[in-house]
Amino acid sequence: MNTFDPTIRSQRTLVPVDVSTVQDRVYQSLRLGLLKGEFLPGEQVSIRALAEVFGTSPMPVREAVARLIAERAIEQSGPRTLRVAPYLASDHENYIRVRMQLEGYAAERAASAPKNPALTDALRRHNDSIQEALEVRDFDAALAGNQAFHFELYRAGGYPQLLDIISTLWLRTGPIVASARKDEGLFYRIFNNGVQIHSNAIEAISQRDRAAARHAINLDIRSSHLSIRRFYQRASAESGY
Repeated sequence: MNTFDPTIRSQRTLVPVDVSTVQDRVYQSLRLGLLKGEFLPGEQVSIRALAEVFGTSPMPVREAVARLIAERAIEQSGPRTLRVAPYLASDHENYIRVRMQLEGYAAERAASAPKNPALTDALRRHNDSIQEALEVRDFDAALAGNQAFHFELYRAGGYPQLLDIISTLWLRTGPIVASARKDEGLFYRIFNNGVQIHSNAIEAISQRDRAAARHAINLDIRSSHLSIRRFYQRASAESGY
């Protein structure tokens, strides 16, 4: 089982926070870490170890983690143990279905807005950043670029409540997507395919084609999900479980 090790602090992008806003800052940093795949599915987390990383007392970390438990991104795995929500095929499939509905709708809203060259330019920059990251096998940067692309698009829909819900769903699927880095070839194929699909989404946005925008985003979500499902099925078969 994966265990949070404070000795790998230098490998994390989590940073110590200002104690004046400590609980919220810790929460936001942990949330961002989950979205970016800083933690793996099933990874054990320690309140004390996280407090050491942030340079705080355990209390604000405990309060921040409680919020993430409520969002089902972290779960209580024992009386005194916590872990990142593990990969469960049925749960992940349900999350993907919900994401396709909500993110497809967000893409439709973005496509129905007045033409916005600044938006399509920004989307192209994010998509280019993913491709550039893939070329040098910088998978952390590819993950960051992918997140930036999607949320740039969803913000353009002008529906902040929807954006909040989508962000929470990403908390639960982000670590699962990031875990595919264990298979570099698979990760590259998933995100390289995503770059091509993103190009279709950008074209749909520029043409204000709502149906095409929804289709592109749903295809992106579904195709990556199918690849990740096969990754976990293979890993399960190899482990004998």
